Parts: sequence; structure tokens; C-alpha cells
Amino acid sequence: MRVTLAQLEAFFWTVQLGSAQRAAQHLNLAQPTLSLRLKDLREAIGVEILERSGRGLRPTPEGRALLPRVAAIMAELRGIGGADPARDIAGPIRVGLAEGFAVTCLPPLLAALREDHPALQPEWVVSTSTVLETALLRDTLDIAVLLNPIGDERLSMTPLGSQPTSWVAPAGWGLAGPVSPRDLWDVPVISNPPPAAMHRQISGWFATAGIAPRRLSACTSVAVIAELVAGGIGAGLLPVRMATRYVAEGSMTLLAANPPVENGRLFTTYRMGVEEPKVMAVARAISRVLASIDYLQP
Repeated sequence: MRVTLAQLEAFFWTVQLGSAQRAAQHLNLAQPTLSLRLKDLREAIGVEILERSGRGLRPTPEGRALLPRVAAIMAELRGIGGADPARDIAGPIRVGLAEGFAVTCLPPLLAALREDHPALQPEWVVSTSTVLETALLRDTLDIAVLLNPIGDERLSMTPLGSQPTSWVAPAGWGLAGPVSPRDLWDVPVISNPPPAAMHRQISGWFATAGIAPRRLSACTSVAVIAELVAGGIGAGLLPVRMATRYVAEGSMTLLAANPPVENGRLFTTYRMGVEEPKVMAVARAISRVLASIDYLQP
């Protein structure tokens, strides 16, 4: 049995839109016709390329390996026919954002995607970068913005730049910088738990003096850590743009540090070899939004 363009088109749009029903509607086909094309493609290739995911379908590992080649064929057909490539940017996509980044950047990113690709249906997952990196490797996310990722050969990581980061303390403490590791050694410090990027940044900074913070508390939410610092509970390490609102309202102080705090490094990350239109559209939107809001360290 040979592979046909109709079969590849059925597979491409089922992956893009997340279900055979939506793909059939998009292609103006009866669903049984589309399902038959998917069945014939599976038999022609000899491996399972789709699997159930809730009420929809998603590609298997073999399907994800096939997808870039199918997407390239679809792109060639669009070029021959003069079709608008933006039409392909439709359906669900799972996007992970490091929480400190999301607090500032999610609203403009969501607005940009709605404007550029109104048929795209992003599902936002906000967490620590280590959790998101694991989700990418488990194929439960399609693309993510990670802070100081650990790295894996199965992931493609494109550097975005440095996220300005600073020690912050409750304004009521009356601390003034520059602070050294020994200045903060005995004060309450709140951090994401290990092996989160924030915890690695804090541990590395104290390690420059050969010490560890004595009163370190763990909290999984960066936004909650900001609230705790503003509430006078402890010091923390936050993205500068995230801390700006608290500084302006007088509840938090930015502290210069000696040695300087190492800024976080942001990466757009997705599984190696996966360059489908939706993923690349989100990657482009992330870069454009960061430039428009002047978020990164020059």
C-alpha cells in the first residue's frame, strides 16, 4: 500500500487540531472518510502514528518523528498553490512558561498570538523550569520558555537572552546594598525547592563565600515568594521586572549584590526535530514580544 497526499493531509490536520472530527470539518470531509485515510496511512507506514489523549488524538513518538517531514510536504504544496501559510497555524498547542517570566510576559504574548493567529488555541502551563523541562521530555508540552535549563540531547534550545535578576528584601527591613553572602546568611531566605533554577542561583551565590543560607525556606511558586517578601517574611531572588511593582508601591527593596547575582538565561525549548508550524509560530511570537517590551538584559 502506498502513501498518498490525502493521507498525509489527514494526519497533518488531525495533529494540528487535536481530533479527527475537527480535522474532518477543516478539510470538508465526512469523519469516516478521514478516519479511513488515517487507517490507510498507519497500515502503509507500519507503525502507530496517533494515540488517544482524553477526547482527542495526539501523535505517538513515531508520529512526532514523521510530523516534520509531513509539515514540509504541506508547506511545499502551499507554495505551489500560493496558499497563505498562516492558515496552518490553528488548533491546540501546549505552551510552558517559567513562572517568573510568565508574570510579566504572558499578557503581551497572549495578545500577540490572538492577533497573529486567532485560530491557535494555546494551553498555558506555568511552573518552574525543571518541571517544564521534564514535561517536554515526556511529550506533555509542545514548547516552553525555560530559565537556566539543565539540558538534554532530545531538546532543541534557542537562547533568548538574560533575564535581569536581583536580591529583594522587605522594605521594612531597611537593608541597603550592596549585600554580600555573609550579610544574608542569617536572614530568612525564600526559594523554589531544588533542583529549580532559582535554588541553583541562590546556592551558587552563597557558595562564592563558601557558605549556605542558614534559614532557607522552600516555596514552589515564584509569585507567592514575591508576596512573602513584600509581606516582610523573608528575602528572595526575583526577576527585576517582576519586582518593579512591589518596589513602586513601597513594600520591597531591590538590593545590589557583591558579588553580583548571575542573571538567569532564558531559552525557547522544544523537542529536537519538531518544527511544526504551531511550534515555530509561538517561538517567533515569544522573540517578538520580548523585544517589544524590552524585557531582556542588553
